[in-house]
Amino acid sequence: MERSSVLRVGAIAIALLLGYYFLWPKLSGSGDKAQVTYAPEIPQVTAPGFVPDALDAPVKPGEVNVPPEGDLCTIKGVRFEAQLSSRGAALTHYFLTDANYARSDAHDLSTTPDHERWRNLRTTFRGKDAESQVKFDRFLWKLEADKAEKSCKFTYEDEDVRIVKAVAAHPTRAFELTVDTTVTNLASTSKRHQLTMGMFAFRKNSEIKGSLGRVSPFQTELSCASGKDVVRKGKDDFKAGMFTVAGVDRYAAVNSHYFSQALVPQPSSAEQGVVSDAPTCGLLAEGWALLPGQATNSDDAAALYQAKLTYPPRELAPQTTATYRDIAFFGPKEREVLAHTAGGAPKLNELLNLGFFAPVANVLVKILDFIHDHITFGNWGLAIIAMTIALRSLLFPLTYKSIKTTIAMRRLKPEVDALNVKFADDAQAKNLAMMELWKKHGVNPFGGCLPQLVQMPVWFAMYTTLQTAVEMYHEKFLWFSDMAAPDRFYILPLLLGFFMIVQQRIVPQQGMDPMQAKMMMYMLPAVFTVMMLFLPAALGVYMLTNSLLGIGQQLAVERIAPRGNDPKGIIVTEKGSPGNKKTKAAAS
Repeated sequence: MERSSVLRVGAIAIALLLGYYFLWPKLSGSGDKAQVTYAPEIPQVTAPGFVPDALDAPVKPGEVNVPPEGDLCTIKGVRFEAQLSSRGAALTHYFLTDANYARSDAHDLSTTPDHERWRNLRTTFRGKDAESQVKFDRFLWKLEADKAEKSCKFTYEDEDVRIVKAVAAHPTRAFELTVDTTVTNLASTSKRHQLTMGMFAFRKNSEIKGSLGRVSPFQTELSCASGKDVVRKGKDDFKAGMFTVAGVDRYAAVNSHYFSQALVPQPSSAEQGVVSDAPTCGLLAEGWALLPGQATNSDDAAALYQAKLTYPPRELAPQTTATYRDIAFFGPKEREVLAHTAGGAPKLNELLNLGFFAPVANVLVKILDFIHDHITFGNWGLAIIAMTIALRSLLFPLTYKSIKTTIAMRRLKPEVDALNVKFADDAQAKNLAMMELWKKHGVNPFGGCLPQLVQMPVWFAMYTTLQTAVEMYHEKFLWFSDMAAPDRFYILPLLLGFFMIVQQRIVPQQGMDPMQAKMMMYMLPAVFTVMMLFLPAALGVYMLTNSLLGIGQQLAVERIAPRGNDPKGIIVTEKGSPGNKKTKAAAS
């Protein structure tokens, strides 16, 4: 590629990167599309005899006296095993049982097992104007365990109310729990309640820190989805307290890079008496200092992430019942699984934040899945290589346009040099002469730039696809033990840097003194080598394959149109038409 082309492509890449980082949140749906309000957290009322967590803070179990665990119940579902406690009728542990997840740091998706107030699926029944039916936020439930380990049933009853909460594994769908909650008014007068159910995650700041070019697998975001709108929030977006979105019909979720904890409200049917009003989604991230005098933004401090569904207040007449149904998803963001969770529809697809180029990325994912399932027979590494070759082939018409422009510009170089000498002191006349020369031979000097620009969305989409592909998580290929992690032996970054230097030597930069040329030859490969030290191996396989294909393409160009003046004075135009009478003879 000519130096001017390199500079043009570099300028385009910088512009797109700036847009990627600064405009993407608005263009990708991560902006605040839905109408939102801020609301204070409701204080907790504890029943007599209920032992609260020490300090109500998410600290390590060995640092304080942890209250009694309560009665435990186990549910064995499709690709997971969950443990629930009568303290809160909520999750204490949620283990992923697939081998590649079970041996990872994310094998247990419950990060608040010792703190009843922040356990996943914890349910409260009191709101600002709905306190009469249930007197307490925190009380002991009675557990009725299922011996088949497929469900857990919790009950609570006093003189005013009977509450039944049943949690069951879906019989066929992976990582899915159904939560049915019924509230019956036992009092002689009408009573009001307001149901809230939450998802929680506790992460140290050091866990969510990324590195150069790589997002931490545990970087956490909160999201609400209603209709076509998706609101995404990070840890630093909660200066005014809890962030709420009304009328949520899709999900409230706590997401890490590869995994998600999502609550999906289910539509009602009138004959079942199920509550029909859509809940409000509430998001909040609170900073916690774990040591005295510690700053909440230090690496050893932490944040508690919350995503809740709060249904509208409901008044029950005596001896009447309200029923709520929610589906809880805890698991990896596997595209095939998300497409069918909660009955499909597809409610959870946008847990994968693919950004502005999501339409392109979704197409690439389908192609990659097809290659993985039907061509490479389950090998993701080979699927990425085959996908890269397929992309280069698919985009070859655009690449060919760029190649023709490069060849045409090289063949015109003697005349361009002559014009530079002739109009050395008159830039305007030189530009006009250049334009006339290009027009005469049908050459568009920017013809090689436009194809590169058109390919940029594909490159960015491929980058995003491989960065977010949980399918690569702990997947082995060649010497990589985890394709979602950097190459621990640094072989891949060194290979990529080496082949970039090879490519630079094939296409030496023109118009530079030897020192500048040497800097360009080694500086860019060095930058990419350093970045690849932190990027997932899956992305490195794609970049290395793409680089090798690029070298092959460049060698072909050099063979067709070697650098230097054409001694015969023959010019081949971009359109393929002869520039003078000798063209046909030369071509033959």
